[in-house]
Amino acid sequence: MKEILERVKEQLEQSFDEPRSTSLDGAIHELERLKASAGDKRQMIEDVIRAVTHARNARMELAEAGDESATNAFAEAYRALDQAIESYSGVDNDPV
Repeated sequence: MKEILERVKEQLEQSFDEPRSTSLDGAIHELERLKASAGDKRQMIEDVIRAVTHARNARMELAEAGDESATNAFAEAYRALDQAIESYSGVDNDPV
């Protein structure tokens, strides 16, 4: 799960750097699939999906005007992904 979140974070960074050429639709679909198996972290993944969706919607605004609210949407998504990745770090998934 952590790997998927890291991949989505990379896609978010690419979309911020190149908003006209990089879509976040694939990232959102990946997160939707992740949500299905997230268990007790389902709400957190839903929050990440919401934040990435806001960034996707702000993409063209960022490309055209570099608007502060568009930049903030990406920052919020970035923070949400960082927190989600951190929640999967250091987790012992080895069966005993």
